[in-house]
Amino acid sequence: MFKIPAAVPNVPTAWKGHWYGREGESLGALSPEELGRLRGQARRDWSKQLIDGSGMEHLDAEAIRIAREQFKEKNERTGSEIDNLTDEQFLTKLKLIIGGKLTNAAMVLLGNHDFDYLLDWSPRVMWRLYSESGADKDYEEFRIPFITVIDKAYEKIRNLTYRYMPNQMTLFPVETKQYDAKLLRELLNNCIAHQEYTAGRRIYLDEFEDTIVISNAGTFLPGDIREVLKPGYTAPYYLNQLLADAMMNFNMIDTKQMGIRMVFNIQRQRYFPMPDYDLSKPKEVAVRVYGKVLDENYTRLLFGRDDLDSALLKAGGRMSLCLRG
Repeated sequence: MFKIPAAVPNVPTAWKGHWYGREGESLGALSPEELGRLRGQARRDWSKQLIDGSGMEHLDAEAIRIAREQFKEKNERTGSEIDNLTDEQFLTKLKLIIGGKLTNAAMVLLGNHDFDYLLDWSPRVMWRLYSESGADKDYEEFRIPFITVIDKAYEKIRNLTYRYMPNQMTLFPVETKQYDAKLLRELLNNCIAHQEYTAGRRIYLDEFEDTIVISNAGTFLPGDIREVLKPGYTAPYYLNQLLADAMMNFNMIDTKQMGIRMVFNIQRQRYFPMPDYDLSKPKEVAVRVYGKVLDENYTRLLFGRDDLDSALLKAGGRMSLCLRG
């Protein structure tokens, strides 16, 4: 006798940790695209859900001011039109307020932290600093509104000046900051956009001696980082569509599928190791960013070869970089 329980909505049923499906007459593993479609069945956008008993009084005035400025900068053609709109009309236009009620996306990006109890789980970003031996040195936790949390978290990072020799053809070292500000903003904002908020977990920004690890709750929808690095890649869907749309309008993320490629290109232009995505833990996505040269031979390879594609660099295995290819 077999007892087969009903499938959980949006969750493929696994056998011993693996998902299987039909491939003609054979049985094979489900592809990342098939898994994405199954997870997208009858999917509800958490960020679009309304908060009962909420209103404009639960938002942060400074966060709204920043949102309006960023919207005008991002949308030069239509941005001036919002000057004639009230704050409520502006947020209603962006669907962050529906029927006078705040959406979860509005609360995450613009909410007053004194009222974060209106959400089932209070969104948090935590910065943690570790010594060379791995001992805890310092930490700080940041609450909503998340539109301002990026600057606050970035200020905590020890972004020292780093000097290195990219090749043997010059005696003058290259001077640069360990971490590119645009790169860190893109990665941290991606965590905010793709966080599984119903998991009740923080977004972590862990700073080590020469690396930074940024992690969030959720799954990496493409399944493989190499898929994202391919030209023309399109995501199957966004976990928090309304939140992602708002962040795009506020100039926080790039929803043209080019953000991660940009991150890889920034590291490449600096002759630094590629970002290392760790997808080994269930329900967690983590990326390690390197703030120094790990292998001089690899650095010289990048310096001398402008024709190497980012996907090829990542697909090449460890390549002396301690990367999980």
